[in-house]
Amino acid sequence: MEIGARRLLGRTFAEGGREQAEAVLDHLAVQPDTARHVATKLARHFAGDEPPPALVERLAQTFLASGGDLPTLYATLVRSPEPWAGGRLKFKTPWEWLVSIGRATAADPAQDLAAVTSQLGQTAWEPPSPAGFDDIAGAWSGPDALLRRVKLAESVAKTLPARGAVPLAADLLGPTLGAATDRVLRETADGRVALALLLVSPEFLYR
Repeated sequence: MEIGARRLLGRTFAEGGREQAEAVLDHLAVQPDTARHVATKLARHFAGDEPPPALVERLAQTFLASGGDLPTLYATLVRSPEPWAGGRLKFKTPWEWLVSIGRATAADPAQDLAAVTSQLGQTAWEPPSPAGFDDIAGAWSGPDALLRRVKLAESVAKTLPARGAVPLAADLLGPTLGAATDRVLRETADGRVALALLLVSPEFLYR
């Protein structure tokens, strides 16, 4: 570590080892750019890859007003209408999709969950960079990634008792179930094939 005072974003920080480093971090934490970065990440996770600017601004202002208090930021998010707008806001990551399968079917998607998430491109505890896993659809919805999900959905469906995919889709998806998906499920005679199709339908792949 280099000794001496440091100047950053218009402020001078006296030499002080750990104290200097903590003071720098405290200063960075309450900057407008930091507020907007955190607000954008949070809004993107709950309100879509291109989050509404009004939501981002609202969260950023809350961040600055609260001095970066995250519980206060979360409260603003919950009270905002944008995350509750409905529709297909976010493409599920592999982990989210596997959890959805387990909740929807009461099935264990795999004996080795870590191996399956790795196969789907989201190896547990091994993000590609310190920034973590990507939080946009483009990272998880490529042709190869979708094909892997189709194959896994087929293998899961084969392990389950035959069950009507149409009533299950209605229970799981409610008013978000599209006419095209409903028609395909009704026209598929094999119940397990229909269940696999439900698990990779656009409505199920999004949250």
